[in-house]
Amino acid sequence: MTDFPARASPGAPQEPIVEKRLQVRLRKYIDIVVEDPISATLFRGAVADISPSGMRVIADQYLPKNAKYLFTMKRNPFLCVRGEVRWIRTFEKDTYQAGIQFVDLTDDDRTRLAHFLELEGKRSTPNTG
Repeated sequence: MTDFPARASPGAPQEPIVEKRLQVRLRKYIDIVVEDPISATLFRGAVADISPSGMRVIADQYLPKNAKYLFTMKRNPFLCVRGEVRWIRTFEKDTYQAGIQFVDLTDDDRTRLAHFLELEGKRSTPNTG
């Protein structure tokens, strides 16, 4: 399936189409605590992969689409970020995977995440020289 951009009115400036899936996505398991700010419920999960704009999370709790949670990473990069569930699928028996888009990242969090992704990307790339 191909996504075609909507036609703009003549003379209107066109915005570049950015495919977020083309961003570097690092497969890295990071233990997390997920907090539902509405019910103050806490549960554990794991980051399965992470990019500058979001992450894929595996949890034994169903995370409804469009719901927002607070995610605290228990390992490097030790971020505490807000994220919105963009999609949810069954992963294994009684386990789900969810695509999370980061919401309201601070400049400091963005910098720490970029630095983490850069270092881990170099570490996981084989040296061919």
